[in-house]
Amino acid sequence: MKRTTLTLAASALALVAACKDEAPSPPAAPPAPAPAAAVPSQAATGTDGGQAGVDAHLGMMERYALWKAKKEADEKLAVQLAAEEKARLIKFDKSKLSKHLSMVAFERKTRAALDEAAQKLNGRIDAPDQLKKLAASQHKRIESQAAGLRNMDPKGGNSAIGTDHDVILNLLADDYPDAILQFFAGQTKPLADVRAEMDKREKKIDAWLAEVQSGDATKPQK
Repeated sequence: MKRTTLTLAASALALVAACKDEAPSPPAAPPAPAPAAAVPSQAATGTDGGQAGVDAHLGMMERYALWKAKKEADEKLAVQLAAEEKARLIKFDKSKLSKHLSMVAFERKTRAALDEAAQKLNGRIDAPDQLKKLAASQHKRIESQAAGLRNMDPKGGNSAIGTDHDVILNLLADDYPDAILQFFAGQTKPLADVRAEMDKREKKIDAWLAEVQSGDATKPQK
């Protein structure tokens, strides 16, 4: 009886050992992730058209030659665009030539009247009153010329001398008479400044209209 019991116990131990041997092994650990790919450089991707990569392998003289060629191309384009813009302005002002000439004649006549008043009225007791009357009599005509200028070029930017006309008309309406009044009071600088500005604008208008009338769009405008 005791022997049978020992045999059964030995069989049980053998069975347990066999079961342990047949148990599945634990799952293997997942493989480590692959390292991230390096970000390609600008030259490698060609995002700059490959220029950076090309320039990096060029010598100093070669890089200078490329820079000079680009500079010359840009300058040539700028000259071409300026010529086209000038031709456009000449075409517009030539179509409005009679209006420009009429406006110039008005501006010169109005200025001459103020200059004459500054000379003749200086020193007189009633000089300020007489000048104010003259300025007031001219004001409506100046406003009419300004309205004509706006109608000629409503949006602006089509005439090379539209701004010059506008400045002159504004000076004649207010700044010129005020400067003459200050001249009567012994202050000469304001009148000298206004006259210098008028001279500059008139000179530019005369030069431009002469070029428009000649039809030569190749001369540089100063």
